[in-house]
Amino acid sequence: MNKKFTEPDFSNRDIELRVVDNEVCIYATETGLKKLMDCCKRLLDKPEKGHIHLDDYEVLTENSLKGVIAIFKKL
Repeated sequence: MNKKFTEPDFSNRDIELRVVDNEVCIYATETGLKKLMDCCKRLLDKPEKGHIHLDDYEVLTENSLKGVIAIFKKL
């Protein structure tokens, strides 16, 4: 049975994280994608930081799951 897609409400924030059919979905405005890129760049510039909690940056919508971006060294 197909569920009807519910569009994210980006009126106050720019990123929404969901899990749909066992897939992690990242929905974002153009501004939200730029903010994700900025978070990734912060980790690349300072990998010793280890991770970033997206809810600390006031980018996630009210209906979003919480999210973390982390960097690891490849073995």
